Amino acid sequence: MRTNPRQHILDTWRAFARATFSSGEWAWGGRYASNSISDAEQILVLLYPATEVPGFRLDRPDAIEDDMLAALKPMGSGLDIPMRVLEALETYVARYTDDEGPTFSGGSYLLTEEPGAEVKPEQLDYDVTESYSISVTLCLSAKGFLREFQRTVERRDLQSRIDTAVLAIDARLTAAMVGLLRSFVVNVLDPESTAEAILLRTVSQGRLVGSRTLTQDLREQLQPVRDKLPELTFGLPAENERMLRDYPERFFECGWAWGVAEDATDIELPAAEGVKQPHGVAESRPVLHFTVNALDGLTDLFSVRTTRQGLLTSEQQSLREALSLRWGLALQYWATVATFGSGPRWPIEDVPWQSTDGQSSPYFTELVLSIVAQSQQGGGNTGTIGKSVAVLEELGQRGLVSRRAAEDDRGVLLHEPGVLMPLRGSDKEGPALAWSYNGFAATLGKTALRVAKVSTSRRNRARLIEITDAVVEHLLARRHQQPDGLWDHPANVYPSAATAPATPAWDMTERAIEVFVAAATLISAPPLADQGQVDEANAKIAEARHVLDQERLTTPTAGGSQEQKLLREAEQSLNRADRLIAERPATASALADKVLRDLDQLAFARQAASRSA
Repeated sequence: MRTNPRQHILDTWRAFARATFSSGEWAWGGRYASNSISDAEQILVLLYPATEVPGFRLDRPDAIEDDMLAALKPMGSGLDIPMRVLEALETYVARYTDDEGPTFSGGSYLLTEEPGAEVKPEQLDYDVTESYSISVTLCLSAKGFLREFQRTVERRDLQSRIDTAVLAIDARLTAAMVGLLRSFVVNVLDPESTAEAILLRTVSQGRLVGSRTLTQDLREQLQPVRDKLPELTFGLPAENERMLRDYPERFFECGWAWGVAEDATDIELPAAEGVKQPHGVAESRPVLHFTVNALDGLTDLFSVRTTRQGLLTSEQQSLREALSLRWGLALQYWATVATFGSGPRWPIEDVPWQSTDGQSSPYFTELVLSIVAQSQQGGGNTGTIGKSVAVLEELGQRGLVSRRAAEDDRGVLLHEPGVLMPLRGSDKEGPALAWSYNGFAATLGKTALRVAKVSTSRRNRARLIEITDAVVEHLLARRHQQPDGLWDHPANVYPSAATAPATPAWDMTERAIEVFVAAATLISAPPLADQGQVDEANAKIAEARHVLDQERLTTPTAGGSQEQKLLREAEQSLNRADRLIAERPATASALADKVLRDLDQLAFARQAASRSA
């Protein structure tokens, strides 16, 4: 991998510290006015690597590396840095909490479908799924960080302050989990509707659309998901269960809406008692962007780190179990549709993907691929990896990440102004709203790294790393060179794009950080090993041990002799080779080679001495 995640994270931190602490205090906002999502993204630029990447921890003041201290110098000394994080977290949870509890509004990220229209104040307060999702990530990172920092603190007043902050973070985490439950939807498609026609056309791939065999095969493959949907006993209207039961021939889709669904019911669990549960306005239809966003947040909720550090309270465990069921069903549904059929071409290979509301975009193909990659991490069908790699390469070209843009190339629109998605149901109190996303390149990189993590083919992994390297080069080129070196300035790559303000866009900056963290995670994992390497290493180790045993039979046992020292070192090397063989067979083989050479030199020297005598 040409990408150097450590250097990229440090460079981003250096620019982050200059931009955030230019006046000596934490400066909120940037290109967009502060909102619950943007401010969380700003904190996560610092906190996400600090809690996810070994060697970037900031929770122990006396153990912060010198290069990190230099990058974060505007924040102060090693002790000042975790204090700054604590202050930012306290401000964040206070800012986005009202008299009724935590708030999750989209604020300045909300746009209108009609250019020139104005978002009404009532609409600015709509809860957005993306805020729920990023709050899960932020709260888990923050809680783990503060608990570790607290272990280094002796002052009682500071320990009490951290306890208070953790309680507020827990309240926000609980509310975010409840929000994710209420924004999960099941959309039962009307027969012969446009949505059903799009779904069948998407999965047909050469088969006759509407044919009995096609519809029957699709129903059969989706049946395991349908069978589990009745287990979703809260958050969804009773109408859903009735329709699924009474109309088994109807197709459906499941995932997350852009906000709390208009027909969502209250979550009646002890953990949700006292949590504000506002009436939803979002159309009860899953939106791919928000579905993947929710899945990403839930991945952090179900991570090994969350379990190992005990970051969830006992009350939150019931919410976790309910979300786990929805998470699994969404993964299974979209992965089934994406890889449906036994023909040579799968639906996911038909770029661009079209959602059932009629919108199509290469970005939607990225999103579905991201879901397929997550299902593979859970032990899903690894046979999709080769196809996924080819689609990712095509997306890199279509999205002008791995090739240059031609004049008037429409691929530029994926990056500037981005993909505009309508927020259906948002027009009850004002104009119809929309959501824009310009992180096509970052999503491409994250998805490639996800697939690489589960790939067992050296060739596929090499192709995926090549995609990632192209993405990182693209992202680095989009940074503002002055004054802060943060994102985003697409005109650096696409001259036809509009000139962007020099103020940092925290959404794009945080997406870039996620790519660097994912690259660091892949590098931290053991290298790929095939069975041929393991067998070769085992053979060498076995021969080396046999030769070592022969030498022990003939070498004098005097403890201080040079020969005995060499034999002890040989045994230590072989023991280490045995420990490494499963994860690093080439290294184990190299250790065995050295032992064999040393033992051969010992035998040759003894034979030479015998001839001389």
